[in-house]
Amino acid sequence: MDWVQGTWGAGLLALFAAFFLVSEFLVKARGLAGLAGLTLLVLYTLGQNPEWNGWVVALLALGLILVVLDGKLIQDGTLAVIGLLLMLAGLVIPTGDWVTGSVVGLLWIFGIICGFLSLKVLPRRELWDRIVLKSALTRETGYSSVNAKYRDFVGKEAVAVTDMRPTGTVEIDGGRYSAVSAGIWIKKGARLKVTKVEGTRILIEPLQEEGGESAD
Repeated sequence: MDWVQGTWGAGLLALFAAFFLVSEFLVKARGLAGLAGLTLLVLYTLGQNPEWNGWVVALLALGLILVVLDGKLIQDGTLAVIGLLLMLAGLVIPTGDWVTGSVVGLLWIFGIICGFLSLKVLPRRELWDRIVLKSALTRETGYSSVNAKYRDFVGKEAVAVTDMRPTGTVEIDGGRYSAVSAGIWIKKGARLKVTKVEGTRILIEPLQEEGGESAD
């Protein structure tokens, strides 16, 4: 086990442990990446100063629990970051050597970064999609496709189905939508043009001068 206590041996264990653990939470690794990461952490712990083993195990376990809790419940990344920092402390403190500790710390961080590369080659977990909100922002979802459809209305002609005072209903490409004029009252049947779309809010203006109508 002497090689585990060496600077580069300990550093490489930390690097690959971080890589496998992060990969387990990001991609569908069937638990194999998580098992590999935990095995490397156990090997690392056994190879360090026995006097620190209790603290190492406690910090690593607490950090891992926080990462799991964040992934299962909170899902905003806060607990995960705290957990990874606790695990970093659990890896660095028992080395008793600032050079080894620095190498272990840097390679641990590098391993976390490399873990994200697994997203390039393996299918990602749905959990990761929710964290980064990708599933809510792609064109395949209803919300995004609706916004894209409304954006396509800009520059198109419309017809006022109701009086616009200044809000009313217009017809665009055979469909009826709520729209707003720029403070102008417009009579039913007027020809209009879509000038701007803000989310699902359609702004229109007359294509030609139309007589306004005052409120009763």
